[in-house]
Amino acid sequence: MDLQMAIVGLGGEGIIFMTRILVEGFYRSGHPVISTETHGMAMRGGSVISQIKIGNYQSPLIRYGEAGMLVGTSEVEAQRNLPFLKKGGTVIMNTKGKGDHCIDATGIAHRLGNPRGGNLVLLGYALAHLAPTTSLEPFLEVTEELSPERFLSGNLRALEEGWQAGLQVDKRRKKGRGVRRHG
Repeated sequence: MDLQMAIVGLGGEGIIFMTRILVEGFYRSGHPVISTETHGMAMRGGSVISQIKIGNYQSPLIRYGEAGMLVGTSEVEAQRNLPFLKKGGTVIMNTKGKGDHCIDATGIAHRLGNPRGGNLVLLGYALAHLAPTTSLEPFLEVTEELSPERFLSGNLRALEEGWQAGLQVDKRRKKGRGVRRHG
C-alpha cells in the first residue's frame, strides 16, 4: 500500500487517538508507516493535523497537494486543509451533508449511545474506503488495546458501524455511482 493520509480536526476530537489506531493497525498489517502531528493549541480547541504515510517514505510530513486521503472531523476542518489533498484524492468528512464522502459520524455515535465515538465512526468509514486492501481486524485489535475499559465496547461498535457504512458506499460505487473526489 502506498498512501499519504491527513487526519484533521480540533483539539479534544480524538485526532491523536485515531492516529495511534491507524499507525499501529497498518503496522500490524505489514505496512511500513510513519506519522507526525501538529497540535499547537489543541487543548484549547485549536486545529490538530495528523499526517500518516503508509509505504516506503523517509519523512512523515505531507506537502501540499500530496495527500491521497483527507479525513476531517468537520466540514470546516476538511475545507481548511484541502491544500494537502492531491488532485483526485478522496475527502472523507463528518457532516450531515450528502455524498459518498460524507457521513454523519456524530449522529451515528449519538444513536449508539456513545456521543464521544464520532471519531471512531469516521475512522471506520475512512478505512472501509481502503477495502479490500485493508481489513478492519487489526484496527479493532488496536482499538481494544488502547481504549479505556469504560469506553471499550462503545469504541469497538463505533468503529464497526463506520466500517459497515463505508462498505455500503463501496457497494453503491461499484454499481456505477462514483465517490466524489477533489479536483
